[in-house]
Amino acid sequence: MSDHTLNTIEIKNFKCFENLHLEGLQRVNLIGGKNNVGKTAFMEAVELLVSSSTINDFLYFTRNMVERRQKNNENKILELDFINEQSSSVEIKSDNSSCSIAYLEDGSLIKEINLNKELISGPYLTLTSNKNRQSVSIDKLMSYKYFLFDTNIGRLKKVHFVSSETSKEHEIAILYGFLIDLNKESFLNDSLKLFDDNIVSLKQKATDNGIVLKVEVKNRPTPILLSSLGDGVSRYIAILCAIWASQDGFLFIDEIENGIHYTNYDKLWHIIFSASKEANCQLFITTHSKECIEAFNRESDSESGAYFEFVKNKKNNKISAHKRDKEQLGYALSHQGSIRGE
Repeated sequence: MSDHTLNTIEIKNFKCFENLHLEGLQRVNLIGGKNNVGKTAFMEAVELLVSSSTINDFLYFTRNMVERRQKNNENKILELDFINEQSSSVEIKSDNSSCSIAYLEDGSLIKEINLNKELISGPYLTLTSNKNRQSVSIDKLMSYKYFLFDTNIGRLKKVHFVSSETSKEHEIAILYGFLIDLNKESFLNDSLKLFDDNIVSLKQKATDNGIVLKVEVKNRPTPILLSSLGDGVSRYIAILCAIWASQDGFLFIDEIENGIHYTNYDKLWHIIFSASKEANCQLFITTHSKECIEAFNRESDSESGAYFEFVKNKKNNKISAHKRDKEQLGYALSHQGSIRGE
């Protein structure tokens, strides 16, 4: 693996984790386990770490993580929800990087480092990354207006998160734009033909209302709307585009199997392993599907893929993670081992 990839990760007091330590991370890392064992939370913690190269990006991605999880709240008010209830601070670290977030009740004596040197009132957070530190009120951090003063915030191009939900068309169009810049359209079109041999290519059409994605298919005189092909094709395209959009960086995919038929899992994993190597991208992926894990195990090897099973101790509710090599995972899959999120 390249120098930028993570080999180990330690997470303290982030959401459901008191102290989680993983070793032996590879280029493609699949996370399994039952529901409510922190699979998505783990990816969010890793995302924060790799997004914290500058303090401003750390601030932005902290807020972005909260908004992504709470976007369906009817009151539209974001709430601090990622610090373990037993603690007042979060620490995430790997081989050669670390970041932390501390919660404090009263910021009346603290001045902000950026913006207008305003006094902080009420509860605030102190974020530390690469020995840089900034304190900010929680209310201000959760407000999008906080980031309007810096046009460079949130422009980190090498980290992307594909959520468990169907990707919106404008999100796919943005990811596809990275492929155009890298001259990788042929990669996507060849991959789509493996997914469905009736598909010829993906096309973009500019309209007064934005970009519309269309698909050229065999035996049709004109391209058809991407949306007419179903969620599976859209998710497949989003994942493949996101790998190249995250070149020399990191990609997080939540519940990768959503919308994709199990007969296509082997093809998907084959492309993920080959494309992630070429793009030099490290992936963290969750799944609930035994069939998806089986396909992963068929396509992976010890130098490119790693499977981690997350388990919650019924006595103390603490979560741990166990790495299973190809042979161990194969045995568990064939002998009804605890490897699926049901």
